[in-house]
Amino acid sequence: MKKELHPSWSKQEQLEGERMRQMWEEFFPAAQQTGEASGPLLSKLADEQRLSTVLARHQAALMSYPNVVGVADGIKTKRGEPTGERCLVVLVKRKLPKSKLRKTEILPREIEGVPIDVVEVGKIEPLPL
Repeated sequence: MKKELHPSWSKQEQLEGERMRQMWEEFFPAAQQTGEASGPLLSKLADEQRLSTVLARHQAALMSYPNVVGVADGIKTKRGEPTGERCLVVLVKRKLPKSKLRKTEILPREIEGVPIDVVEVGKIEPLPL
C-alpha cells in the first residue's frame, strides 16, 4: 500500500513556490516567441555540450564544498526570476553570507567562463517508501 505524501512546506514557502512557478511559466513562452531560448540548433547543442563538459569536469570539486548538496546545469536566476543565461546551479542546504565563510568555503562566481548560480534548497532527503 502506498503512503500518501503531504507537503511539509509552510504557507509562506508554498506562496513563494507558486510565485516562482508563475515566473518560469511566463519566461519560457516569452523566450520562445523572441527566439531567446532557441537560436540556431548547432549553436545551442554546442553550448549544451560545453556546459555538460564543464559540469562533469568540476562536479566533484563543487560537491566537496561544505553545505553543497547538488550540482546541475540550468538557467541562472536573479532575485528569483530566470534570466535566460545558462549556468551551473550549485544547490546548498542554506545560503550563508560571505562573512560567515572561510575563503576556502566561498564558491567561485564562474568556472571556465560558465557562471555559477547558488540556490538554497534545504536538506535533501529520500522520500519514504
